[in-house]
Amino acid sequence: MDLVKNVAMIVALMSSVGLFLYAYFEGIKLFEKKGKVRGEGVIFSFTLAMIFAIFANKLV
Repeated sequence: MDLVKNVAMIVALMSSVGLFLYAYFEGIKLFEKKGKVRGEGVIFSFTLAMIFAIFANKLV
């Protein structure tokens, strides 16, 4: 059981870090564009990253 909990924590942590990085680089791409932009990807990625960070924190 302890192995499953550790693997779940590592997966949640890596998912969180990956989504934060995706949102960061997507935000940089949006910053360079002129006019109206669609920021759903940044908002969705950041929200999921926060959820996975909370999951990883509770599994520690």
